[in-house]
Amino acid sequence: MDWGSLVADETRILTRHYTAGRGGHSIDKVIVHHNDGDLSVGGAYDVWQTRAASAHYQVTSDGTVGQLVWDRDTAWHAGNWRANQASIGIEHADCSRSPYRISGACLDSGAHLVAAVCRRYGLGRPEWGVNLFGHSDFAATECPASLAVGGSQHDEYVARAQAWYDDAEEADKTSTIGEVEGMAATGLGIIVNPQSAVSAGHAGGLYRVTADRVYHYTNADQPRADDMLSQALCGEPVPRLDMSGYGSDPWFDRMVQARGGWPAVVECPAS
Repeated sequence: MDWGSLVADETRILTRHYTAGRGGHSIDKVIVHHNDGDLSVGGAYDVWQTRAASAHYQVTSDGTVGQLVWDRDTAWHAGNWRANQASIGIEHADCSRSPYRISGACLDSGAHLVAAVCRRYGLGRPEWGVNLFGHSDFAATECPASLAVGGSQHDEYVARAQAWYDDAEEADKTSTIGEVEGMAATGLGIIVNPQSAVSAGHAGGLYRVTADRVYHYTNADQPRADDMLSQALCGEPVPRLDMSGYGSDPWFDRMVQARGGWPAVVECPAS
């Protein structure tokens, strides 16, 4: 499974029992289910040939993830049409029915998939009742059984989804730091709106970090500042890293401190 791009291990797209598109609705939640059986991806596909139901993903007992309805389309899984249109449905195979239980591999892959979906569609950290729900939240059913609130695997599942989400977020931050350090090493590129600049009492806007200096372009007309930078760099394309949505970025403050601190930042009005 490619978690970043949501490319499943197996793809068996249904030709029936789903609705093309989402009726203008955006994805705002994940709804989890259990199979009431130990189904493979092919087994789920076969069941939904004759049963008027479907889900976007099937997670098997060995941790395989299969896609059966494209994310852009509406799967028939929640028993609530509005919920169907705004959700991703994930089915989980039961390795036991008495009591209901999913395998460790299924739990881990399912939780990882929840985290990946939340990141892909900007839903935020998985939180039960906020962006993560069970089938029983929308219909009179015991589904998702062991994953429902009060179920034997509910707490572990949610905690694992949150851990996968946190790990991926941290990996992104590490990648971002590497990208900025690469910019600094060459003296090329600009950083937009680092939060630590605002926290230090400096304006947002455009910053250029070189090996020994930090330059701040204060003109509110950011395209003009971009043009000026491009001219200064002999017309070369200017890599940009927009930090507006990253929240805290203490690493940028550390980079500034290593280059003389905020008082040493060179102000460069673009006008």
